[in-house]
Amino acid sequence: MDTVIGGTRSSHVDAPVAVLWDVVTSVGGDTGWFTPELVWQARCGVDRLIGGPGRRRGRPDRSLRVGDRVDFWTVTAVEAGHRMVLKPDTRLPGHMDLELEVTPEDHGSRLTLSHAFRPEGTAGRLYGEATRLGDVALYAWMHRSMVLRAEEHARR
Repeated sequence: MDTVIGGTRSSHVDAPVAVLWDVVTSVGGDTGWFTPELVWQARCGVDRLIGGPGRRRGRPDRSLRVGDRVDFWTVTAVEAGHRMVLKPDTRLPGHMDLELEVTPEDHGSRLTLSHAFRPEGTAGRLYGEATRLGDVALYAWMHRSMVLRAEEHARR
């Protein structure tokens, strides 16, 4: 059974592609993750308790490349100006990807954020179901905050 637990959000953004891409690739470090910091502190705290690396802060001070570490995530794919995929460095019973895609659209751009968890075994399925609603809310918040930030920057 090839189960994927996750979701996708996509919205029009009243900002040029370049502005939206700058927002998307600003994640991590001092910028944060466009969501409440407390959520990430809790998640990384649990990760450390189960033997994972826990919370790291920092990111390169340049355009992101494949293999770069952005806090507790690693960049696994980048198509400059268009798409970036990250995987968490946390300990998980499965594999997770966070994909951010920016495309041109009439009078602006479009941001599509997808998060997909592929559980391994019973522990993975239990973990995926236990975190499903929280992940949907977390990544919806992140998506909306990125849209608002890009539109704010475009108005300047």
